[in-house]
Amino acid sequence: MKIIGKIILWAFAILGGLSFLFIAAVAAFTASQRDKAPPMPDSAVLSLDWNEPLEERYVTAPLFKPVQPATVLDTLTALERAAAAPQVKALVVQLGAEPMEFARAQELADAVRAFRESGKPAYAYADDLAAFGDATPEVMLAAAFDKVWMAPSGIVGLTGVALEVPYFAEGLGDLGVTAEFEQRHEFKGGADPFTEERMPLPVRRSLGALAQGLLDQAVAAIATGRDLEPAGVRALVDQGPLLGDEAVAAGLIDGLLYRDQFESEVEKEFGDDAQWIDAPFLLAASKEDREGMTEPAAKVAVLYGIGPIGVGNADGPFADPGFDTETLIDTLQGIVEDGGYDAVLLRIDSPGGAYGPSDAVWHTVGRVREAGIPVVVSMGGTAASGGYFVSVASDRIVAQPGTITGSVGVYGGKFDVSRLWEDLGVRWDRVAAGENAGMWSINRGFDREERARFARAIDFVYADFTTKVAQGRGFDAATLDQVARGRIFTGQDALDVGLVDRLGGYPAALEELRDLMQIAPEDDIELEVLPKPKAPWQALLDAAQSGDFTLGAATLVADAVEGRIVTRLESALGDLDRIAAPQGLVSAPPVRLAR
Repeated sequence: MKIIGKIILWAFAILGGLSFLFIAAVAAFTASQRDKAPPMPDSAVLSLDWNEPLEERYVTAPLFKPVQPATVLDTLTALERAAAAPQVKALVVQLGAEPMEFARAQELADAVRAFRESGKPAYAYADDLAAFGDATPEVMLAAAFDKVWMAPSGIVGLTGVALEVPYFAEGLGDLGVTAEFEQRHEFKGGADPFTEERMPLPVRRSLGALAQGLLDQAVAAIATGRDLEPAGVRALVDQGPLLGDEAVAAGLIDGLLYRDQFESEVEKEFGDDAQWIDAPFLLAASKEDREGMTEPAAKVAVLYGIGPIGVGNADGPFADPGFDTETLIDTLQGIVEDGGYDAVLLRIDSPGGAYGPSDAVWHTVGRVREAGIPVVVSMGGTAASGGYFVSVASDRIVAQPGTITGSVGVYGGKFDVSRLWEDLGVRWDRVAAGENAGMWSINRGFDREERARFARAIDFVYADFTTKVAQGRGFDAATLDQVARGRIFTGQDALDVGLVDRLGGYPAALEELRDLMQIAPEDDIELEVLPKPKAPWQALLDAAQSGDFTLGAATLVADAVEGRIVTRLESALGDLDRIAAPQGLVSAPPVRLAR
């Protein structure tokens, strides 16, 4: 039996090795195909599918996908190059199925309008504009196109902006769990879901202003894009969702066609010989042409801080790195020590998180500036609390009008589950060496002295946070109080109070870098994403070398069976663990768009 077992083990080992070699060979071949720049057709239509998730940063795609999915920056670059390429005759975009943040919709709308300035038309098509969900950001984006068509059965879900926050205090009390949290200050709201049964008035005022600000931005953009009166658009919001015929009559869309009919109309306008190309094709096709250009005037490192801020690196070469503070800090330090870059463009899309890692990133961004290297932050959908903290050390901050930012405040604490144990008939006993040993145990509450010590620590974090914000933004005490205390702002309001320097996306951030480097608008800038993205075959080899091949194989399977659901669940569980952690958190409250 032992011999049979060894034979089986060796057989599995050989099969595994052969499988790995086969996958690596196929991956290498696929990579070689990717590196071949395709020729640009004489006549082309740039076709983009925004019904698929558009990632902020490069995500390692499944091995057998011939082309890596385009990031936000890739998409904006492709639109810019398409506008300049005489072969590209028009832009066609599918949208409506993938929910978008306001800031993302605004950034893409800006890029569409810039494309149209070249004199080329931009058309949008939707099977449905979030029929049974709020499509306000998507309708705002659609308004940036020359014409918009929708399927005859489609519905336009223009219904406004609703923000939701869960409150667990009553349920926790029924379970015998008490939340012992400290929070600075009344507008922060991060601890409220665990200590309150309903939304406190200051938080309600703050979030109400946020919702109204986002809606006002959407109404203004839709009215401008569709040549409508703002009051009329605002009235349509209260009448939504709208059936297709109603949306056409209201002027929100131009016509009702099935997708094949829409594509036929486009082909009639530009001829059957016009080839439909996507963003990766265009970027690859234009690569050789750009390599023949003159030496760039500057080289800019593009770095990302995406997701909740925690401690440590990603769990493997195939894992989503999240806000990888260690790698981000190491990369910034490498730029200072090794040189090679004239500036840093830091893209932040984060609700914040743990204070220590946020402070470490803030410090390192400051080191880059001290070395004479300009740093500009481009904010994505959210750059709040710790996400704002890491931004404030930069030279300049650029945000979209709909970016959610601010939330300069702190909270932290623990849960006391002693009553739950009593109800279950479980008794915990303890021994301790040290006056405050065990103060973070969930099996008892804080005593008076421990609570005072913890409150002092939260006060320190708030004072340190606000002092550094004041230092970075040049605030006096009165202005600081207006922007702190946990208040949440839209990007537009943040500009008004001095939290950010300019509205816009990547193009505006690059203009700010040009100004800091004193580079003319017509001079070329080379952008390099750091750390350099890994191709799937590279990630696979890394997995094998690190002994993490099992994770790599699991990821490949997850890709095949739509692993995003699992990823989102893991992210949600991670957020809950982060919120309940006994530490100072500079994180925005758990607010979600009701969609």
